[in-house]
Amino acid sequence: MKKYDFIIAGGGMAGLSLAYYLSQSPLSDRSILILDRDSKDRNDRTWCFWERDAGPFESIVFRKWRTVDFHGTTYAGPLDLGDYQYKMLRGIDFYDFMREKLNAHSNIEFQQATINRIKDTPQGGFVIADDEPYIADYVFDSTFALKMNQPEHHNLLQHFRGWVIRTEKPCFDPERPRIMDFRVEQHGDCRFVYVLPFDERTALVEFTLFNDKLLTEEEYENVLRRYIEQHIDTGSIIRGQEWLKEAGPFDQQIDTTTYQISEVETGVIPMTDEPTQENPSEHIVRIGTAGGHTKASTGYTFQRTQRYLRDIVQNLVDTGKPNRNPAWFDQRFKLYDSVFLNVLEKHRHPADDVFTRVYVENPRRVFKFLDEDTRLIEELRLFTTMPWWPFTAAFFDVIRRRWFG
Repeated sequence: MKKYDFIIAGGGMAGLSLAYYLSQSPLSDRSILILDRDSKDRNDRTWCFWERDAGPFESIVFRKWRTVDFHGTTYAGPLDLGDYQYKMLRGIDFYDFMREKLNAHSNIEFQQATINRIKDTPQGGFVIADDEPYIADYVFDSTFALKMNQPEHHNLLQHFRGWVIRTEKPCFDPERPRIMDFRVEQHGDCRFVYVLPFDERTALVEFTLFNDKLLTEEEYENVLRRYIEQHIDTGSIIRGQEWLKEAGPFDQQIDTTTYQISEVETGVIPMTDEPTQENPSEHIVRIGTAGGHTKASTGYTFQRTQRYLRDIVQNLVDTGKPNRNPAWFDQRFKLYDSVFLNVLEKHRHPADDVFTRVYVENPRRVFKFLDEDTRLIEELRLFTTMPWWPFTAAFFDVIRRRWFG
């Protein structure tokens, strides 16, 4: 049985990012095994995030914008992001970048295999993958499935289906994405559409929901189809074979006279405030969503995971142990997340109006707040823009559920 310094169980965004940060640190000579059942050779997802400055993956950012459009209950128009840029990163570009960077290190090994078991032992973290045993000083696990079954906590899902479409006529402004468009039936949930343009005729159109129940594939696609018909002028001139030849080959076809679907992406992200053990045992560390790195109130994971992974690597360098030690006062953001989830779960106020107030009345402060970089005075100013009674009721309900059962 081969021994490694580190085993990374799961070679997705979190696992590859961790390997990258380790390779850029004083620990770059340590032996690392990355295990994943997938070859990561297709564009299976898109990450969007906001950032003030150039980040470590700036060279592969697919698109970035300083102004975005928002369609809410009382406002429709542009939002100025101030010092922030809204950035879009494609999965395949991220995987290719990581493969190139990590393959340059002979001490980093990739193994395509299904992980069967992970456990702690006195000798280190023990992993069985495709019935082969491996052991390391530390195992970083991004495969752990959250339980999401504790009634005193809030458990919702962010789920989505998106199409990359190519339209017959130019209809997108490459400089103006729509980050939240609530002009879809809400059905008592939080439902919206993103439109992220690649160029004047190509964009990712994605339907997203926050609730506790997945839809059928047909239901997602019916909303996408209806949204495109009502809110995107894709074209109406029938060109027949001439249009098809120009559009090129595609996996699917919907109304070939106006637009074509070139890619489909789906996903489910937990929105839960259940406590997650980032360090469940001495030699195992959970990372990514498995480690609680997803922000409970929004489902945003990419930037938060990058921040936490850098902390883990820095602690390894400084102390030889990966344990993060969050400041006690950062726990207030967990309370904020729980209150927001309670408002959504209990339908205390229409979600489209809540988000309208947050983004329209706090266009610059909101991104800093969601990054958990605000001071208390800034947070209080943001809270004054929220409907006070639903959030007050949610606050006391969170306290009751947490401390009194």
